[in-house]
Amino acid sequence: MSSSRTAGGSVLRVVGIGLGALLVLAVVLVGWLFYEVSVPDDGDRVAEQQAEATAEQIAEDLEPRYADPLGAENLAAQVVADGPDGVTVLGWDGDSGSDEGAAVEVAIRAEVRGSSGEFFDPGVSAGTSLTCWRFTVHAYEHDAEATRDEIDCPDDLGGAPAPEPTPLPSLDPNAEATVLAALDALPDDATPATAEAALREAFPEFVDVRADQGSDVLVATVGVLRARDCIVGVRHVGESAWRFSGFDRIQLEPGEGGCDPGLYLAPITTH
Repeated sequence: MSSSRTAGGSVLRVVGIGLGALLVLAVVLVGWLFYEVSVPDDGDRVAEQQAEATAEQIAEDLEPRYADPLGAENLAAQVVADGPDGVTVLGWDGDSGSDEGAAVEVAIRAEVRGSSGEFFDPGVSAGTSLTCWRFTVHAYEHDAEATRDEIDCPDDLGGAPAPEPTPLPSLDPNAEATVLAALDALPDDATPATAEAALREAFPEFVDVRADQGSDVLVATVGVLRARDCIVGVRHVGESAWRFSGFDRIQLEPGEGGCDPGLYLAPITTH
């Protein structure tokens, strides 16, 4: 009998300890829930999170993904044009085609207005955040975003003068007429090399000129990759030259085939 009483007492003690632990856990949980629904979120912390999200978005927008090299001033102008409120460009330097890359420094201000919550919503206290960042861009990288590093903010946050980047090269408005006239001036037995030579004389060095031929057809292209400009001139034997525009313009994006006679002679269908 004594053994049974001892065993029973042990069971009761274990049960009591378990119930006590559950009671303590319940008290802690209730206290935590009360804190969560009664204490407003820290506005400064929320503002910092907003600034971090803005920095991440800028880094994604600046990443070129195979793009040709750009000067930092062009990238800074992009931040000015596309950046949300609270973003101030502090300075820029370099070129994305160099080993060091193009660097753009910005200040990001975020402000959170205090709000009182409703049932089970504690609201948020007023808060502000000021952080400064350096974004570094390298051409031809496969990263999802530009490299970003938080830096110390300067004492003077007046910002740099508005960037005035050199306009990217592009084709002249009369480029189509120039291409077609050059092709029409060639003899019917002209070769791709002859067509390239004629067009090269008609366009500046930054313009890419290519030519190829198929069965009774001569095709020449002139383009500027950065501006996604491309003119495809087609001349069949015995006919006047004309412009072909029925290609998928995604082929002009960096990493694709580019402005090439194959757009007409060997078209690629994308989905």
